[in-house]
Amino acid sequence: MGLVAVGGLLRVSVDWRLLKRSLTYPDTPITSANWYQPQQLVPGVGPQSPPLAKAKTTEIPAEALQTALDFAEEQNSVALLVMHRDRLVVEQYWQGHKASDPVNSMSMVKTLLALLIGVAIDEGHIGSIQDPVGTYISEWADDPRGDITLADLLYMQSGLRNDNRIDTLRSDLVQLYGGSNAQKLVLDIPLERAPGTAFDYSNFNSQLLSLVLERAAGESFGDYLSSRLWQPLGAGDGFLWLDRPRGSAKPFCCFFATAPDWVRLGQMLLHRGKVGDRQIIPASWLEQMLEASPLEPTFGLHIWLKARTAAYPQVNRASSAPFAADTFYLDGRHHQRVYVIPSEELVIVRLGEDPPAWNDAVIVNAIVEGLRRP
Repeated sequence: MGLVAVGGLLRVSVDWRLLKRSLTYPDTPITSANWYQPQQLVPGVGPQSPPLAKAKTTEIPAEALQTALDFAEEQNSVALLVMHRDRLVVEQYWQGHKASDPVNSMSMVKTLLALLIGVAIDEGHIGSIQDPVGTYISEWADDPRGDITLADLLYMQSGLRNDNRIDTLRSDLVQLYGGSNAQKLVLDIPLERAPGTAFDYSNFNSQLLSLVLERAAGESFGDYLSSRLWQPLGAGDGFLWLDRPRGSAKPFCCFFATAPDWVRLGQMLLHRGKVGDRQIIPASWLEQMLEASPLEPTFGLHIWLKARTAAYPQVNRASSAPFAADTFYLDGRHHQRVYVIPSEELVIVRLGEDPPAWNDAVIVNAIVEGLRRP
């Protein structure tokens, strides 16, 4: 909302789409996929992906798997899938959810964005993550914000204003999430501190990074996601939420896909960027993504590296015990998770609504400690 001068009079400009979305926002924002309109199709290999390979037996003790299942169910989950040594050993759904039902990734899509930045560098569209934003965003070419580097965006240290309140339509985050013009919002966001001086998890960093990608590659985020990642994964069709008809996607929050296809994504990460014999993400880029930020040891390039034993209110209200193994993971609001544990050849996916008492280590550690038990 704002004030606009018209013929000497002041009129209030209202983003009616933002207002309507705020009034009708679902109680189950992860699974209410049809509420998110308009949508952009992200084509995969077809409407649904082929079934994942299933294990006939598993060396993970039954009691360890039951601990993970019980915790997931208690924590308002709709899906828990466990892949061990390239075979599915657990595929459990609750609350009427099915394998074919898409869910909102929330911030897990940020990691997909980072993967595509690596592809764009490999293809020569982007020079390096040390490039200043002004190289790609002409509106900031002669602006101090243009000196922010792509690394600053990826590491969440841009210095841009981070108004992440969710209790007012006036907040930057609420307007970015529910409003009609994501591009204008992100280009108007002011600089508040010197880039590279403080870790500050902000959705504006990711939205700006997606604009860099689109302008550098000359393709929409959805098209680039489909051709460079989603189809090569062998995933089924997904979709993005747009700010308005024929408008902008929101790669900071809102990509919809099924639980089995998030397992496929985790498997690709486990195999260092490969799907079968095809290298779809450069292995060197994945290694770079998994290097800890100089300002925050739990965070890499738009991916989480350790269980967060202290809470970040803007990211995750829950704290956790440390992981028992070399785990990294994708994180979405209300604790959407893709955990990857290379040493144990494990991928674990948890999807669901807001849990009452989350602890990241419970599912991972139950399974890992079960495997390591004599």
